[in-house]
Amino acid sequence: MPDAHRDVMSQWPAIEELALTRSRGLPIHDYLRNSKAGYDPKRDVLKLQLQAESLDKATTESIRNCVSKACYQVLGFQPNLEVTTSTAPSPAQRVRVEVASREPISGTAAADAPFLTSSRLPAGLDFGHFVIGPSNQMAAAAAVAVADNPGKAYNPLFIHGGVGLGKTHLLNAIARKLLPAMPRIRLMSCEEFVNRFVASLKNGRIEEMRRELRDSDALLIDDIHFLAGKEQTQEEFFHTFNHLYQLGKQIVLTSDSLPRDIPNLEDRLISRFHWGLAVKVEPPCTETRMAIVRKKSEARGIAVPDDVVHFLAENIVTNVRELEGAVVQLAALSSMSGKPISLPLAHEALRHLVKSRPAPARIATDDIIDLVCEHYSVRRNDLLSQRRTKNLAFPRHVAMFLAKELTQLTLTEIGNFFGGRDHSTVLHAINKIKGLRLKDAELRSELERFELQLRRPVG
Repeated sequence: MPDAHRDVMSQWPAIEELALTRSRGLPIHDYLRNSKAGYDPKRDVLKLQLQAESLDKATTESIRNCVSKACYQVLGFQPNLEVTTSTAPSPAQRVRVEVASREPISGTAAADAPFLTSSRLPAGLDFGHFVIGPSNQMAAAAAVAVADNPGKAYNPLFIHGGVGLGKTHLLNAIARKLLPAMPRIRLMSCEEFVNRFVASLKNGRIEEMRRELRDSDALLIDDIHFLAGKEQTQEEFFHTFNHLYQLGKQIVLTSDSLPRDIPNLEDRLISRFHWGLAVKVEPPCTETRMAIVRKKSEARGIAVPDDVVHFLAENIVTNVRELEGAVVQLAALSSMSGKPISLPLAHEALRHLVKSRPAPARIATDDIIDLVCEHYSVRRNDLLSQRRTKNLAFPRHVAMFLAKELTQLTLTEIGNFFGGRDHSTVLHAINKIKGLRLKDAELRSELERFELQLRRPVG
């Protein structure tokens, strides 16, 4: 265990920076920025101390998820994570508290904090730093059009796509461009909206919250799919949406899927989300990934040789955030080891993240089924059968979800593959996993590992 201790703590700067990169624009960013880490080798526990009096369950879970992913990306495994809080605020936090008493500050996690009249936007999340390619060209063009002509071009603008593809970047870029002419911009995650709504109800300040929110010049909300299943919050958001829309105020929303594919979302919200323009951000092509690596490297003042650029672009294929994290990790290892950035160093730094061969162009449904069967210890014939026992239904739903996410098959084609089931059965299975994924951090990590294994060849 001493070796593990040395590995964890020596790599903590890379883990921390990657976690901060992942959390940019989210309420947890400030907590992570002021955190302290330690490692207990006997229990294999990474201790993370945050400067806060207390944290609610949702915020703690978001922090755990973010840091665990960063650990896995850097170390190749996830140590047990213990999150604690300290009541002694740092000097930076004391400044934020004093300023907050005069003017609201973006990203504060206090449940009773008022909504914002201005935004502190992370550096680098603007249109100039957004790398445009065939996979995101339409989304980027729509975002620029909204920023140039708010409330008139596309309202609402609904940007959807997978994790780490640039949705939050575009949301922040729109806010940055609007801000000089529109001081009352509300930019927040849907999780923050839900938490503040619940806190306002509890504290009897719901009318104050409504007034502040509906006085917005523009409303930008990240991960709107977090509304799934929250009936009372959906009711509140419905009326807020109507109020702003009727006044011609710009609304921009991001999600991991189209409105109609968000489980347990009211039909009237689905309808309104489709009033404007819905655009999808796809995983970037190889050329775009290369441009992203170069852009992120230049922004950090790092010289990355062409063969390393090719290596990263060919092996990290689904997530722009992972590409940026790879550049951070490579720079950290180069700095700590005193070695120049080279292809051998890239192999060493990213051995847990990438393989030395490019990912396959297509993912076979057979491979998905084999992986799911192996993981859940069920037989292939049973998974594809008509049996509906609990030990078969859940793995079958997971396999159908992965087939929809990772292949080009239609719902009907997936149903035919899974024992002749109709498309409505397949859609039900997919929506069920989507709903569980929102609430279950362990399932989210499991699905990400499945996707990682399927997208990369076995070495």
